[in-house]
Amino acid sequence: MKYLLTTSFLAVTALVAPSAAQSQQELIDAFAEQGVHVDIEKSQITIASFLCQLREPLEYLLVLQPQGKDHESLLYIEKLNAEALNAAMLMVGAEKGENGKMVPVHPAPTEEEVQQGAPTHVYQPPSGNGFLLYAEWDITDDQGNSEHYKYRVEDLVLNVQEERTYQRGEWVYLGSRFIRPHKDAKEFFAAQGVGNLVSLVNFEPANHLLGGADPRGANQSIWYPNIFMLPPIDHPIALTFELVRHPKPQ
Repeated sequence: MKYLLTTSFLAVTALVAPSAAQSQQELIDAFAEQGVHVDIEKSQITIASFLCQLREPLEYLLVLQPQGKDHESLLYIEKLNAEALNAAMLMVGAEKGENGKMVPVHPAPTEEEVQQGAPTHVYQPPSGNGFLLYAEWDITDDQGNSEHYKYRVEDLVLNVQEERTYQRGEWVYLGSRFIRPHKDAKEFFAAQGVGNLVSLVNFEPANHLLGGADPRGANQSIWYPNIFMLPPIDHPIALTFELVRHPKPQ
């Protein structure tokens, strides 16, 4: 079975297929050197992240510093290759889903209904194969006592308009894309070059790896950090991606 690793990551690790790497463990060790820790049996990937901020509006759950939008993200990572993370997601079995989109209402509302506020389009969240995301960290008090915390990441994001947390669900794998800023520029992997990895809200085209599937994901102004549950800014947080394996249809 050939793993669909991206071009620059292949150049770094010389990973084309298990036969070239000699063993699956060599692949896993190569990912670990990139800061991407893979557990094949559990279909899990764990990386080290840090808390970005506590009070500003959010558009992203995770970005890569310094190029990502850290002023609009809950978490950030440093010195991690986004292409390695993407390749690890493919290795554990991720399959590309469909990005969110606005779809026309059917049947279409009348002109009078539109004037009265009826929508002509509704938001359809991303759909397809995805991951559950977990955040873990330790807090040590002045007496040296340590407390361990673990949450679904959705619980750490607030919808201030509806007074609820981000809806729990799968973070759909979108896989980013390769882009070329202009015809004479070298093509690059958007998630690495732009630095935005996991999105809370919908962006088209999808330059990020994963998209959240909250039904209000078309709204970019209602998401904030859940300050009541979060550690201090820059506190280390272990972020785990666990692939959801759906049963195959008969």
